[in-house]
Amino acid sequence: MSAQDTRALADLQRDFQRHVMHGHERIVDAVGGTPRVPAILRLAIYSEAYRLRLTDALASTLPRLQQFMGRDQFAALALEYIDLSPSTYPSIRWFGDQMPRLLQRSFPEQPWLAELAAWEWTIAAAFDGPDAGPVGVDILAAVAPEQWPALQFRFHPTVHCLQLRTNAAQLFKALTEENLPPPAVALDEPQPWLIWREGLKTQYRSLDADEHAALECMRAGGTFEALCDTLCAWHEAEAVPMQAAGMLKRWVVEQMIVGVS
Repeated sequence: MSAQDTRALADLQRDFQRHVMHGHERIVDAVGGTPRVPAILRLAIYSEAYRLRLTDALASTLPRLQQFMGRDQFAALALEYIDLSPSTYPSIRWFGDQMPRLLQRSFPEQPWLAELAAWEWTIAAAFDGPDAGPVGVDILAAVAPEQWPALQFRFHPTVHCLQLRTNAAQLFKALTEENLPPPAVALDEPQPWLIWREGLKTQYRSLDADEHAALECMRAGGTFEALCDTLCAWHEAEAVPMQAAGMLKRWVVEQMIVGVS
């Protein structure tokens, strides 16, 4: 193939992509058609298939959102999303990361929709996240007393914290268990949640304010001493070391810690 032919083929491919994604019609003259199946109809088949495939991908990643909204409304939302946020990833798995933002903008009076999408996306990210070997509880017993103040912990890459201002987590749980979901509501106070993968199973649980602050401190590279300082906002000074040690032990047992230094 000559350089000129290569350029012509590249131009043809770009025109085809533009038509499928944006409806540009320059490619129409390059496509053969018949009176029964004209070129524009042949191209429409590809455009429709492209959108159906991406809609299916969104529904696969956000099944509870689709279930909660209903198939028709979700399909309309998916088409809007496809036009506003075309796929830019080699893997279709990561298509949909901006969905919570679109829902936030399109349905400000229903904030649980954006949070349900963010919740499901984070659940999927934890499930698909990279592997890392967790440490055992023996790692804590081996630490010398003088080493504790400067101790730092490395968390599993699937550990995520979300601050929810609605009952999106309860909606997700009810829909997953095929139960009638509770009424969607906004909360009086934000509720932090922890999501991670323990072995091959994705886990989640709500967090009290002290544990949430402790996790944020440690995941940001804080030391055990910084952890204790953080917990002083919730506990008496003499009780803080025991509280901090208890949290660390729980994180280890839940396979969230993969390194100690």
